Amino acid sequence: MSPHQIAALMHIYVGTFTLKEVSEIAGLSLKDLEELRTKASFMRLVDNFKKEYSYEFREALLINDYSIEEYETLAADYSMLDEMLQIQIKVPLFTQLRDLSQSLNSKEAYGLKIETYDLRVFTRPLHFFMFVEKYGQTLTTRILSDIKQVAEKVLSVKMDDEVNKTLSDPVSMRSRRLKELKARLENLTSK
Repeated sequence: MSPHQIAALMHIYVGTFTLKEVSEIAGLSLKDLEELRTKASFMRLVDNFKKEYSYEFREALLINDYSIEEYETLAADYSMLDEMLQIQIKVPLFTQLRDLSQSLNSKEAYGLKIETYDLRVFTRPLHFFMFVEKYGQTLTTRILSDIKQVAEKVLSVKMDDEVNKTLSDPVSMRSRRLKELKARLENLTSK
């Protein structure tokens, strides 16, 4: 990857990394990075990286089963992302989670069979958002509380207990993940 591409990619972490840190990781001067940020082609590349990353993050979360510990790691990683990227990930996932919750609640109320697939697709984003909330309360906290009640009724599991048994200190977990990210970036840029 060229320094310009690395700098564009690193914009997914703006907010966690300062522009000075992004420029250092990319091997550019801060002045060069600031100049790049005034160019439409560079910012379009940044937007394309964010769009692609958002899509891949959502798809991975919906398709794959993770351990409860891995959901905590995903939430820590998510908390380091650029705010706009967090929104690009959160809105579609949370909308799907809310819709699935309503569907499961209706099936439960009417005694209809709930498919294992539906439960798996429901619990994946639910676990993720429960950990995300530990990194910072959001406007969806109240709705998530309602969704957890549906989950507890349908799954017969205390959702908060499951998360709290696993939860590390969010600050230390985020710090550890940041160190790991910096180490991976050093390996990437030293090649």
